[in-house]
Amino acid sequence: MEDYTNKYKGEQVELALFGGEYQEGVLTAYCSIEDVPHVELNGHILVPLQNVASLHCSSRCDAPEPDWPPRGLDDERGEED
Repeated sequence: MEDYTNKYKGEQVELALFGGEYQEGVLTAYCSIEDVPHVELNGHILVPLQNVASLHCSSRCDAPEPDWPPRGLDDERGEED
């Protein structure tokens, strides 16, 4: 998995969690705790990636190509150039 922390750090994001809940905040880090990858929001909210159904970067909604979606997300969906 590619690490987008540096590119999207400080961006406003919304996480859709499995079960229908949402968590929103500023992406402050992508980290691994006991070999489990987590997204950190607002400097203190840790969300395990296994609980994340989708991530929406609301501050980049209107960004022109190629800034959004990140190339890694396209590749994971099989939409390679």
